[in-house]
Order: sequence, then structure tokens, then C-alpha cells
Amino acid sequence: MKKHQKIALALALSLGLTGALGFSSHDNVSASTNTQEEIVIKKGDTLYSLSKKYDITVEELKKMNNLTSSKIIAGEKLVVKETIEVIVKKGDTLYSLSKAFKTSVADLKDWNKLSTDTIYIGQKLLVKAPVIITVKKGDTLYALANSHHTTIANIKSWNKLTSDTILVGQKLYVTPAPESFTITVVKGDTLYSIAKKYGTTVKSLKELNKLATNTIYIGQKLKLN
Repeated sequence: MKKHQKIALALALSLGLTGALGFSSHDNVSASTNTQEEIVIKKGDTLYSLSKKYDITVEELKKMNNLTSSKIIAGEKLVVKETIEVIVKKGDTLYSLSKAFKTSVADLKDWNKLSTDTIYIGQKLLVKAPVIITVKKGDTLYALANSHHTTIANIKSWNKLTSDTILVGQKLYVTPAPESFTITVVKGDTLYSIAKKYGTTVKSLKELNKLATNTIYIGQKLKLN
């Protein structure tokens, strides 16, 4: 049975406070995080009854708890809601997060589209593989939201949709999607200094932010990944 370490949400610190520590603040830390929830199994509980109570499937319960059968024992703990994403706090590394969530650094980098091992205080990271579906004939955002235990608003946000229209063959995230990490340019910043500070390159920053020159401005938002 999995016993994930709970990761607390950390408030983003300002660049002025964190710069000396080699971390950055995130411009977007208000998004909610799906946290782990465990229950103690009571006499009479079954995976089926618990699946109905917590609006989850029996297969999902078995997968989250590494169960090979449907047998559960009173007094043991059962995860009924699994952590999907966390907010990076001071001291976190990809290695420590990979250990806490029983995954690998390579997976964390893949799921979050990271090109380096550098992460920042306030950054939102997926700690579970995102689920991507291909829209089939008859699918609607309402139906997809219901079948994946989420909301239309979430699916639109994760996929940057501006309307409820979806197309057959379109690929959609139905769990949280990788988030682009951004900073705000402050006085004295240059593309070179930012690249050095965050372990990237001037070329990468220019490509990510569609910059034709090396000129940047105070208050400008720049993507780091």
C-alpha cells in the first residue's frame, strides 16, 4: 500500500528574498492542488462501497494502493485521493520529490516538460503522469468532465480552451497539465543573467518567449520552461 509523504503548499517568495538562495518566485501560485487523502478501513467496507462513497472507480482505488485483489482489511489505511500536483517549497529537489512520490527524476522532468533539473520555490509540478485523451465522436466537455471526475472549467483551463467546442481527434488533458514557469523581469536583469541564474541558455529563453532580440523590459514576464 502506498504511503506518500504529504507535501504542504508553500507561498511564493519574492525574487528579492529568494534570489540569493538560487530560487525564484512564481507568478501563478493560486491554483489548487489535489492532495492525498487516506482513510482507515472499517468493518464492512469494500472497495465497491468506498468507490461509491468517494466517487472513484474500484480500479483506481486498486491502482493507487498497489492492490492485486479486491480484498481489504479493517484497520488498515487506504488512499482514496492521490496527489497529482505539488507546489515546490524551499529545500525541494526533483530527487527528493521523486522519492516522496515513488517515481523517478526522469518521469518528473518528462511530465513537466523540464529540460534541466532546476526547480523553483512556488513552481507547480505534476507528480503523477497527466492523462491525455483523444476526442471521439459524441464527446463533449460535459461528458469528459463527468467521466474523469473533474469540471468543464478545469479541462478548459488545462487545455487553454476559450470555448466549449472540441473536435474529433483533438488531444485533451483531463488531469492537470504541465505548467509553464514564468518570472517577472526586474531592474538589472538581462537574458544572459537570467539564463545563468536559472540554469538555461539565452537561445532557449529567446525561443520560448518568441524574442527576436536580446532586449527585455522591467515588468516583462518570461517563460523559463
